[in-house]
Amino acid sequence: ETRTLTVLFSDIRGFTGIAETLDAQQLTQFINEYLTPMTEIVLDHGGSLDKYIGDGLVAFWNAPLEDPAHAAHAARAALAMRRALDTLNQRRQAHASASGQSHKDIKFGVGLATGECCVGNFGSVRRFDYSALGDSVNLAARLEGATKFYCTDILASETTRDRSTDLAWLEVDRVRLPGKSEVVRIFTLAGDEVAPHDLAVLTKLHDEMLSAYRLGKFAEAAASAASAGDLWPYRRDFYLAYEERCRELALRRPDEWVAVTKLTSK
Repeated sequence: ETRTLTVLFSDIRGFTGIAETLDAQQLTQFINEYLTPMTEIVLDHGGSLDKYIGDGLVAFWNAPLEDPAHAAHAARAALAMRRALDTLNQRRQAHASASGQSHKDIKFGVGLATGECCVGNFGSVRRFDYSALGDSVNLAARLEGATKFYCTDILASETTRDRSTDLAWLEVDRVRLPGKSEVVRIFTLAGDEVAPHDLAVLTKLHDEMLSAYRLGKFAEAAASAASAGDLWPYRRDFYLAYEERCRELALRRPDEWVAVTKLTSK
């Protein structure tokens, strides 16, 4: 059937490098340790687990059971996955310290998109899966990949943001994603780690950064990005990436500036 869904893609960053340091048994234990809490979060927030793709996870909301708040539930699941990853990293760090081993935090990317999809049993006559197909599935996958470029962990489509306005969203950019012709606005979640009294200040700095960037006032945009990064150290990498991009643009000064980022890699 055709139904509006919110789709979630997640993937571990640098998984190939992690896999190279583990034998087959250790890798299996690591993947299960990571995917167990992530799967529980999806199910606890009313989502349907579509599939695992290696270290990746695909899920969707509003099928098979109807969920009028599917976008908000998917977004809250993404935030809960972020918290669960922090907990997992703390546990792994404590274990590494106790055994005298080195530790490197696991990072991931999450893409969220909302739109009309075809959902049902796909595959062959002899074997099939309950899954979803549609442009929003592709968009969620592209947004998950785009988190690497923006040095952040959660990116969502405008439609997902519009259907969950009670959450703390920040616009990231206007982009043209690989394999897609239209320009889309993308957003990230400020999340629970920003104190309520700081959120208004952060939003003001963030909006000033985007406004200056789109007007071609790159030095002003870089300064706002630096200030926002100081206020929100948990996402300093995101603002540092914006700051560096703006300082580079200030040096080469594009003749015909159009504030649309064309991403070339998936």
